[in-house]
Amino acid sequence: MTVDLSRLDVPLPVVEADACFLAAAARATDPKDRLVYLLDAKLLHPTAPLATDDDYPGFAEWVAAREADNRRARKDRKQVAA
Repeated sequence: MTVDLSRLDVPLPVVEADACFLAAAARATDPKDRLVYLLDAKLLHPTAPLATDDDYPGFAEWVAAREADNRRARKDRKQVAA
C-alpha cells in the first residue's frame, strides 16, 4: 500500500510549535496533562488528516457493524428489563 505523503505536509512554523506541545506531553506525568498537550498540538493544524478510509480499507464497515451490534444488544437488554 502506498500513501501520498504530500497530503501530510505542514508548514515549518506549525511543526516547530507542534514540537513544543509534543515535548511537553512527553514530560507530563499526569495522563490528563498529556492528553491536553496532544490535543493542543492537533488544534495547531486541524486540517492535516491523521488517516483516511483509504489507509484502512474495511474499517468504516467494521465500525458500523460493531455499532449495529451495540444498538441491537441495548435494545434486547431494554426489552428483557421491561
